[in-house]
Amino acid sequence: MKPLSLRTQLTLVYTAIFGVLLVGLGGILYHTLATRLDRSLNEELDERAAALRGFLTLRDGTLQLVFNENDPEQAHFVHDATRFYQIFDVATGEVVVQSREIELLGVRLSPDEVRQLARDPDFSEIQAHNTRIRFHNAVIRDNSAADFLVQVGASLQPVEDALHQFLGTMLLLIPVGALLAALCGWWMARRAIRPVDVLARATREIEISGLHRRLPTRGAGDEIDRLSEAFNETLAKLQASVEQMKQFTAAISHELRTPLTALRGQAEVALFELPSPEEYRRILADQLEEFDKLTRMINHLLILARADAGEIQISHGSVNLSELVNSLVEQMEPVAVSENVELKIAAENDLVVEGDPDWLERVVLNLLDNAVKFTPASGRVVVSLGRENRFARLEVQDTGIGIPADSLPHIFDRFYRADPSRSRLVEGAGLGLSLVKWIVEQHHGRVTAESAMSGGTCFTVWIPLAGRSGNTL
Repeated sequence: MKPLSLRTQLTLVYTAIFGVLLVGLGGILYHTLATRLDRSLNEELDERAAALRGFLTLRDGTLQLVFNENDPEQAHFVHDATRFYQIFDVATGEVVVQSREIELLGVRLSPDEVRQLARDPDFSEIQAHNTRIRFHNAVIRDNSAADFLVQVGASLQPVEDALHQFLGTMLLLIPVGALLAALCGWWMARRAIRPVDVLARATREIEISGLHRRLPTRGAGDEIDRLSEAFNETLAKLQASVEQMKQFTAAISHELRTPLTALRGQAEVALFELPSPEEYRRILADQLEEFDKLTRMINHLLILARADAGEIQISHGSVNLSELVNSLVEQMEPVAVSENVELKIAAENDLVVEGDPDWLERVVLNLLDNAVKFTPASGRVVVSLGRENRFARLEVQDTGIGIPADSLPHIFDRFYRADPSRSRLVEGAGLGLSLVKWIVEQHHGRVTAESAMSGGTCFTVWIPLAGRSGNTL
């Protein structure tokens, strides 16, 4: 079964709620009207009974209805306004006085019923043919202890007619109201979801080549604006990912093309120029170097791909970062000497962090290798390690060629190279710093870089000390 559209669902919910409200309101009004009419009828019967008692006179132990037939007001009240009345002798249950309408209707009470009403005088109702009559019951006593039951009644037909008419009106108005509610709900739902349709159309118009476009916001700060903002954030992330992918594709194409071109050229030379065995060995040695470059680049790519897929597990043990940094600086000392670069270290002892020693070693070696490679002869590389708040702070500072200010935000991107002149000076595929950033983040730390052209570069790494991995700078 095809699910209902959002507009239809909103309309049905609105109609159902409005219908329930109409039914509830109609029930309350019906109950209120019935109560009011019932109370009004009882009050009217009280007034009629009180007025009728003014025309009752006790003579010789008998209760008589005495009024002036020639008085229009008295005659009208007794014969018309008080159409239904009768008086019983409680002792015998016999009728003393009875109106003509009651006599014609054949309303009769048994002596037991008369005595029961005399003991508990209250309102009572009887069904006479097609008419229901409500009586006001009262007991009148004379000095001879003779009791008389006086009943003054009124027909319930006007009350029932009014209630039936009201009920019929409500039964007509409720369906009409529900239909109007459905139409209004359909219109309101259309207006409510119109901004969503606008967003849908705007979203369809955004193509992969136009990810810079953003969905409009109305400035209302409501759910629609929050939805637009969420889409825009997603578009920004997608745009960044696509741009990174384009840069990655261009960079890897360039990085692969250079060694492949060199390999092809060397192979053509070896194939067509018939060099000597020594020349063959030189060509093969050069090709092995190119193969090593390709292997290192592919290994870096595989590591980053596995990292993105979450397949690399980082162990979390205690690592003496002071000993690790001192050991790696000693290993890099011969390399620095060969490049005529001074390598110095100032490290605080026994700084212990939680992490993976192999991956932390990659971080330190990569930063040291970059610092030595990008520092000209007679330059200096200074490594410092200390404690800053609850973090171990590693700083690698060189006096090298520096990084342009516009390149600093991108140096941790994959395959990013600061500028062509810098790229020609040293080998590399631009993957090392992106790997460094990933490793540091996996250890709940962060890495930053500060640099100036011809003023050297300083990389700073913060790693939480052992037992402090939940803290941030």
